[in-house]
Amino acid sequence: MMTRVISPLLAVMLLVASPAGAALAPDAPVMVAAAKRKPSKRKPATPVPPPPQEAAPATPAAPVTPDVTPPVSATPESGSTGTAAPQDSSATPSSEPSLDFDLLTPEAEASAGLLDPDLQKDLETRRTMLKLHQGLGLAMAGGLTAATVLGQIQFSRSFTDGGGDNRSLLAWHRGVIIGTSLLFATVGTLGILAPDPVERPFQWDTVTFHKIFMGLATAGMIAQAVLGILATHSYGEITEPKYATAHQVVGYATLGCVAAGIVTLTF
Repeated sequence: MMTRVISPLLAVMLLVASPAGAALAPDAPVMVAAAKRKPSKRKPATPVPPPPQEAAPATPAAPVTPDVTPPVSATPESGSTGTAAPQDSSATPSSEPSLDFDLLTPEAEASAGLLDPDLQKDLETRRTMLKLHQGLGLAMAGGLTAATVLGQIQFSRSFTDGGGDNRSLLAWHRGVIIGTSLLFATVGTLGILAPDPVERPFQWDTVTFHKIFMGLATAGMIAQAVLGILATHSYGEITEPKYATAHQVVGYATLGCVAAGIVTLTF
């Protein structure tokens, strides 16, 4: 009886221990359970490190230079000692174009060769003559004012005061009128003969009104001279007061035109 039991057990144990038994162990669960083998402990598998790679030779990194050099403050900041920080000698100069240029050439160089010598000479002559025209014109206006005042006083003494035929200021009035007329003629000649090489289109401006008023004043000066001569040759006649009155009215009108001509150029 014991032999019948032990013999199969030994056969099973040999079969299980053999390689063929290990291969058939999954297909014979009954026989494995009967043997009640204790599972063996397996050691954890150690990871195999990867093969070392060849390291590439390290190359030195090229220095990075900025495209634009940072601006340096012209004045030291508060708390600084005033010494400038040393600049890096390896920094390359900025590739930006220089902004140190002048768009406008000096005035002497810009105007050199642009004006014709004859044109420039005419402009200088015109400037000189117009300055004389202005200065003598103011003197003429003063003389005309004095002549008008003297003429008014003489007219009042001769024709309105009733104090007789007092002509003490007549010589003074004539002298001032002669001097003023010469100044007036000189001023007009300077204004007309002043060269004007630049062609100017006609327009209603202050110069145009000045010429109109002075043209009327010229006509008034001529009329005054004619009326004054007629009044002098009509001394004691009935027509003398008429010529004297016309001479007086034209004198005021002439003075007004001269004043208007001066004002148009002043304002």
